[in-house]
Amino acid sequence: MKQDSKEILKEMRIGEILKSLDFIDDAELKKVLEKHKKSGERVGEVLSSMGFADMEVILSIVGKQIGHPYINVSEYGKIPSKILNYVPEFAARNHMIIPFEKTGSSLKVAMSDPQNDEVRTALSVLTGLEVTAYLTSEEELLSAISKNY
Repeated sequence: MKQDSKEILKEMRIGEILKSLDFIDDAELKKVLEKHKKSGERVGEVLSSMGFADMEVILSIVGKQIGHPYINVSEYGKIPSKILNYVPEFAARNHMIIPFEKTGSSLKVAMSDPQNDEVRTALSVLTGLEVTAYLTSEEELLSAISKNY
């Protein structure tokens, strides 16, 4: 049975994906992994800090891997207060989350960790809405929280 591209992507590591896309070569990947081991930083952060790929590219790939699309929430613009009211500022900062759109019974939120089932479930219970989580960077999230609350 042939594996589909989404399944293959989930199984690959970010460095290998960027290598297959010709962002880096074997020697550069080796340097990235060495720095990752020494510093404890995430591989994506190392790739970005070493200039091999910008964080948006890395987060887009990671978002596809984990099934939560990447969004640059700072480019989304001013978020209406009726949307922000679903998540109080203290909770947004504490859980690194910001709501940015409501459509019908669905609330779209940007999160630094969209795989956090506990936060998504709690938000769904509190709002009575289906929560759809999107991946964003912590920097973008903090900026959006500061600009919108």
